[in-house]
Amino acid sequence: MKLEGKVCLVTGGGKGIGTGICSCLAKEGASVAINYSQSKKGAEDLAVKLGSNAMAVKADVSKKEEVDNMIDAVLEKFGKIDVLVNNAGISSYCKFLDLDEQEWDRTIDINLKGMYLCSRRTALEMIKRNIRGKIINISSVCGLLAQKGLVHYSASKGGINMLTKTMCLELAPYGINVNCIAPGAVEVDSTKEGLKAPAWKSFSPAGFHAQPQDIGEIAVFLASEDSRFIWGEIIYADGGQSIQLPMPYSLV
Repeated sequence: MKLEGKVCLVTGGGKGIGTGICSCLAKEGASVAINYSQSKKGAEDLAVKLGSNAMAVKADVSKKEEVDNMIDAVLEKFGKIDVLVNNAGISSYCKFLDLDEQEWDRTIDINLKGMYLCSRRTALEMIKRNIRGKIINISSVCGLLAQKGLVHYSASKGGINMLTKTMCLELAPYGINVNCIAPGAVEVDSTKEGLKAPAWKSFSPAGFHAQPQDIGEIAVFLASEDSRFIWGEIIYADGGQSIQLPMPYSLV
């Protein structure tokens, strides 16, 4: 197994894409700490399913004290962290002129500040233990392409892309490898109904949307030695959504 003996912390692991990431990491032999903020039942049920080498741990990643307590709990149980997957995030639709400061701050705090807080503390622990670790950030195709109603979300995801590259430059001398996965449409509870629209099938060359496990398999690749020469990259897992220019009519 590719991740035997590794300890992985996955933020936002109690639902959606996070469950697919946790399951795939555990399948490859990793011990998994499943972070949650609101999805306690989902995280605890998943930890039971994955067995004794899994734990659920609560923290709001936008709050430093809670992040520190979470990482302390993971270190107490497993003794180290080899891989951090920064998956926790939120999204909401709101037109730019209607977007209030509170929703802007909430989105940036959880999606971007939370990634900084978790990454910095985890990197310090990796360096302390001389671990050549992996940090995997979850961004979005919305960090590359604009969509109406998602200015706050897209700004946070664009920030994650550059956070990934700059972190990689600064952490590489310590042997810590940082990369990013930017998913397109993924079928989770919050998107399931919307993705039933027929237009989605023609929206990406693949002709279908991803499942959480599809993102999980990429996380396994980036967490393993198979990706040892991939550093500071943004991997767009979007079924080809971002390679085409949408047109109101067909030219061929």
